[in-house]
Amino acid sequence: MLRFLSNWFGPSINPIGVDFGSDCLRLAQVQILDGEPRLVAAASTDVPGHVRHDAAARLEFFVRATRDLLAQGSFQGRQAVLALPAAMMFIQHLRLPRLDEEATRKALPWEARGKLPIDPSHAILRHLVAGEVYQDQEPRNEVILMAASRDMVHQLLDSAGRARLDVVGMNVEPLAVLHCFGHVYRRKSDAELTTCYVDIGCAGTRAVIARGQQVLFARAIALGGDHFTSAVANAMKLSAQDAKLLRLRLAAIQPSLSARQEKTQVISEQAAMKQDFAMLGAALGSAGASDTPESQGNDDSRQMQQVEAACGASVLKLAEELDLCRRYYEATFPSRPVDRLIFLGGEARHRGLCQSIAQHLGIAAQVGDPLVRMGRTSEVGVESGIDRRQPQPAWAVAIGLSLGPPPAPPAAATATAPRMARTATEA
Repeated sequence: MLRFLSNWFGPSINPIGVDFGSDCLRLAQVQILDGEPRLVAAASTDVPGHVRHDAAARLEFFVRATRDLLAQGSFQGRQAVLALPAAMMFIQHLRLPRLDEEATRKALPWEARGKLPIDPSHAILRHLVAGEVYQDQEPRNEVILMAASRDMVHQLLDSAGRARLDVVGMNVEPLAVLHCFGHVYRRKSDAELTTCYVDIGCAGTRAVIARGQQVLFARAIALGGDHFTSAVANAMKLSAQDAKLLRLRLAAIQPSLSARQEKTQVISEQAAMKQDFAMLGAALGSAGASDTPESQGNDDSRQMQQVEAACGASVLKLAEELDLCRRYYEATFPSRPVDRLIFLGGEARHRGLCQSIAQHLGIAAQVGDPLVRMGRTSEVGVESGIDRRQPQPAWAVAIGLSLGPPPAPPAAATATAPRMARTATEA
C-alpha cells in the first residue's frame, strides 16, 4: 500500500511536489545544496472553470496538463509526491482512550462512523495524535482524523501514472505546509510559537494550528475565494469571470495604493506592541510604485472600496469561523494560545482580506512566503507562475511536498514530534 510519507533521505534532487488544487495545478521541485534548499523547477496552470466540478473531466485535465508542465518546466526525473487534494479530504477531531498506535488505528473506523460524510470502511484514513487531554477526568488522546474516499484516491493515483509520474508518496496538506515552513521558521524561538496557518483557497479555507512540527488542530471551512468573487459579482453587477479578474487586478496594485498609509500604521504598531497586532507590511512591503495617473488611482481606490464592502459579510463570516477554531483549540490546549497567523493560498494575495481577518482575531499576522529562505539563484522564471519579487503564499503546499520534513531541531524542542511522525505513516 502506498505510504503517506513522514520522512525521506533521497537524492540531491528531491521529488516533484504536485499540488492539484481547485483552480490551479502547481508542480515544484527543490534541491538541497550545502544544507540550503533551492527551487530548481516549477510550473503551473489554471484549472478551466468548465472542469472544476466534473470529477472525470478534472482527472483528464490533470493527466494532460501534468504532461505539458513536466515537458516545459525543466524537471529532473519523474519521482513525485502528491498532495491529497483538500476538496477530497474530510477532517474530524476525535477523543479516544489512550491506546498504542496499532490499537488506535483499529479503533478509528468505529469511532468515525456517523461522524464523517463518507463510510469509513470505504475510506483511506490518516490520523495525527495532537496530544493528551482530559475528558470527564479521564486522560484521552486528541486525535485529528483525515479521511478520503478510497476510490477517489485510487483514481488520482491512476491518473498520475498516466501522466508519467512515478509517485513515491502522498501527503496531506497540513503536513506539507508544516514541512514547508519548518525550513523557513527554523529559529529556536519559532519552535516555541503556536502558529495558525490560514490557507484560503478558491473553494474553501483550511486552518491548521501547530507548534513546531506538531499539528494540534486542523479544520476545513467551506468558504473561500469563490464566495468573495460571487459577492463582488452580485454587488457590482458583473459576471463571475469579470469579478474575479477585478479582484486579481486590485490585489496586484493594492500595495501601491496603500503604501503610505500602511507605513504609518506599521510604525505606530511597532511603538504600541501592547495591541499585539502586526500588519502584513513585512511580507508584502516591496511592491513597485504605481505609474498610473492620479485619476486612475482614484478609480482604483473607489473600486477597491466597493469590492471590500461587497466582501464584508463573507470576510466577517470567515473570521468568525476561524475564531471558533481558535476557541476550540485554546479550550483543548489552554497553556499554548495562538501566537500568530500566517496566511497562505491564492487568496492571501488580497491584503485587505488578510488584514480584516487578523484585526478581527487580534493576532499578529503575516503572509507566508515559502521562498523567503530559498537561494535566489534559479532558472525558474515568471512563466512558471512564480514571481520572486513578491511573496508566493499559493506555492506552500507544492514546495512543502518536495522539501519533505525539515531537519529535526534539538530533542527538547520537539518531544512529541516522533509520535506525530509515526501516526502519519502507514506501514
